[in-house]
Amino acid sequence: MENVIVSERKPSIEEYIYLRNSIGWRVLQHDKIEKGLNNSIYCVCIEDQDKIIGFGRIVGDGGTVFYIQDIIVIPSYQKQKIGTLIMEKIMDYIDKNCIDGAIIGLIANNGLDNFYKKFDFTYNQNNWFYRFNA
Repeated sequence: MENVIVSERKPSIEEYIYLRNSIGWRVLQHDKIEKGLNNSIYCVCIEDQDKIIGFGRIVGDGGTVFYIQDIIVIPSYQKQKIGTLIMEKIMDYIDKNCIDGAIIGLIANNGLDNFYKKFDFTYNQNNWFYRFNA
């Protein structure tokens, strides 16, 4: 992990498709991907040897609601703290840019509740996590 590069940028459409394919997520239409990425509030990409290996983003209104989306790490880099690095960058952005009382949410796959609890998220039975900025 010492050679990874953290970039606060949107991935290209091709990079985004590569990441989604790597973890078995359905690939969306190119124009919809482009619109979604362009409407993101904040994006972070992780690269190793000039190849994207991880990504995460925030969508929302930029003031009172922040929704964490698309935390993706390609399988060969999972369990190496890449997801933690992505979440740390995302939470730094949120902590610097949200107001008191802002709602911060995400949906995660089963089995990730302990990971997101490290970032002060509260889990409910629908795989939603919430954190209120107080």
